Amino acid sequence: MSKVFNLAFQTSTNFSDSPGAIVSDSVVYAYATQGSKTFLVFENGTSRLANNTLGSVKVGLGLVSIGVPTRVNGNAWNNGEVVINQKYLNQVYDGTTRRVEMNWPATSPIVFTTSTTLPSIVSAAAAADKGYAEFVCLITQSIGAPTITTIKNEISDNVSATYVSPGVYNLVFGSISTTLAGGGIFPANNGSLNITLQNGNYTNPIGTALWFNAYRSDDARIAIESYDGVDLVDNVLANAMLQVRLYY
Repeated sequence: MSKVFNLAFQTSTNFSDSPGAIVSDSVVYAYATQGSKTFLVFENGTSRLANNTLGSVKVGLGLVSIGVPTRVNGNAWNNGEVVINQKYLNQVYDGTTRRVEMNWPATSPIVFTTSTTLPSIVSAAAAADKGYAEFVCLITQSIGAPTITTIKNEISDNVSATYVSPGVYNLVFGSISTTLAGGGIFPANNGSLNITLQNGNYTNPIGTALWFNAYRSDDARIAIESYDGVDLVDNVLANAMLQVRLYY
């Protein structure tokens, strides 16, 4: 679905130039320039400068980050991060580097070369649609490390569970996407990371002393704690649902 975003267009000499809302389908790709401004390339072959940050344009128009390319059409690229419109993406070739093939312009399509991993580009595509990527799993624990059943993983290559001590467990995320907030780690002390945990058997909080906690423990770990009153205890998580959202 095409999005609409208000852009403060400027001339090359930084004067206001017909600011207004545009639809995302008209933008092929964009990149940062002149510090906090954004250069946009349009489907009709024109381009314009906007006094909006690349981050706001990326989220506002739902564009996909491919990281910082090293080359475009074989030539060196020195303009930093590029965000593209999925509508104009043909395919991404995976290898020692990624070749991001556009389908625009039709006569001679653009090809970006980037070291950003394919999973990170896929994570950006998920986040472009809804503003965040997410990990969702079910967790059951009786003895030792919890068993996790992954329902969705849009933020990392893999996730494993470890046992720390009675009632304390870690989920370890391998290769977190570099295109999301944090740039490859779970960001600390801001709202870009959101974690929720609800135990499957936790249906009567008033009549039981069981309660649960989940939080960022370091750059790549989410800690889970299960309590009976004030005591950390094992064998109370049963099909608990954990949701981790990492914003774009």
